[in-house]
Amino acid sequence: MKKIAVLLSGLLLSSTFISTSVYAKDVDVGEAMKVMSKSYRLVMKDTDLASFKKDLATFRAAAVEAQSGKIEDAKMGDFAAGMKALIDETDVVSKLANDGKLDAAKSEAAKLRDLMKNYHHKLGV
Repeated sequence: MKKIAVLLSGLLLSSTFISTSVYAKDVDVGEAMKVMSKSYRLVMKDTDLASFKKDLATFRAAAVEAQSGKIEDAKMGDFAAGMKALIDETDVVSKLANDGKLDAAKSEAAKLRDLMKNYHHKLGV
């Protein structure tokens, strides 16, 4: 009986640590958006493919981080749709960059600005 109690205590304690670590991450959406803004400006200024890819990867990582954040419930649907559209478009740009098409990638990246403006308007930010 004592072994079962020890085993159950261990399971309870480990599940507490696991659930705490899963929910402990609070994403600062505003900070992620600042990183996205800075990275976007760098992407549009980049003149070589390596820098473009690096800055685009930073942009995408910040977008994925922001996507996992929470905002006002009433706006969550538009936020989720906007982040998905932004990440999907980033993947299109990334494919062009990976194919070595810097000029085409930069032209496509301009669509990111339009998406950002559109969803910022919808969300009132």
